[in-house]
Amino acid sequence: MQRIKGKLSSLEDLIIFIDRLKETRGKLELYLPFRNEEIVICHNGINFLLSSSNSELPEKKALKVFLEKWFLNGIEPVFELYEGEICSEGSPIYEEELSQILNDPSLQLVRDIPHYFEITKIDVRNVPSFLVAHWRTQRPVNRDDVYKYGSTLSDIVKYIENGLLEIKPFVNIKSFPYKLRLFLQALALITVAYISLPIGYMKLSYFKVFEAANWGIKEKLVGYKTRKELPVKGCFKTRFYLIGNKVVNPGIDGITGTDDDINFKLPEKGYIPVFAFPVK
Repeated sequence: MQRIKGKLSSLEDLIIFIDRLKETRGKLELYLPFRNEEIVICHNGINFLLSSSNSELPEKKALKVFLEKWFLNGIEPVFELYEGEICSEGSPIYEEELSQILNDPSLQLVRDIPHYFEITKIDVRNVPSFLVAHWRTQRPVNRDDVYKYGSTLSDIVKYIENGLLEIKPFVNIKSFPYKLRLFLQALALITVAYISLPIGYMKLSYFKVFEAANWGIKEKLVGYKTRKELPVKGCFKTRFYLIGNKVVNPGIDGITGTDDDINFKLPEKGYIPVFAFPVK
C-alpha cells in the first residue's frame, strides 16, 4: 500500500486523484486546516463511497459545502491518498454524480455571493422557506445562515441564474443615529489630523506657557512651594500646574510625568510677574 500526503492547489488536482482511485482502489482523505472538516472518498473496486465528518448534512451536500469553503477561504486542503487500501465505510455515490458535483460551474461563482446580502426579489414558491422568511422580515442573510439551514451557496447561485432570486450586498448604513455618526466622523478627522500633522496639537500649548509662567511666578511670590493648579488652560482644556520650580502641562492624558508633558522652568531670581489681561 502506498501513502501520499500533500496539499491540493486546484480542483483539477482533486479530479486527477479521484481518477487514480478507480485504477488502484484505495482511500482519499481531505482536511480543511483550522476548520476540523473532513471528507473521505474511496473506491472499493466497484463503487465510490463518500463519508464526511459533518453528520448534520447528507454526504453529497457535505462535499459541496467542503468545496465551497475551500474556494471561499482560499486555504488549500490537506490530502492523504492510500492506494490499494480496502475501504467499506461511507455512502455509495455514482461516478457520474461525483463528477457532476466536482464540475458544477456554480462552484466557481460562490465568491460572488456577498458575506451579507439582502433579498430584493424572490419566487416564494420555488425557494427554501428560510429565504422567504428573511425576505418577509427584511433581515439580511449571511453565508453561515445558508449553511445552517442545510442549503449551499451553489444553490443560491442557481436560484439567481434561474430568475428565482435577486440579491444585493447588505450595507448597514443605519447602525448609528445621525448625530452619533456625525460625532464619530468628526472625531476620526481630528485623530487623523493629530497623527499626520508635522506638529502635535499639544505643542500649541506653548502659546499659553508664558501666561501660565506669570501665574506660577505669582504663586511663588505668595509662598506656594508644592503642587498648585493655575487658572490657565491649554489645548483641549488641559490644565497647567505649578510643581516646585516648574510650570507643567500634563498633556492629553492628564497625567504628569509622562512623555507628552510640557515643562517650563521658572527663573530662580530677578523675576517680576506681568499680567496683560485683567483677572476677575
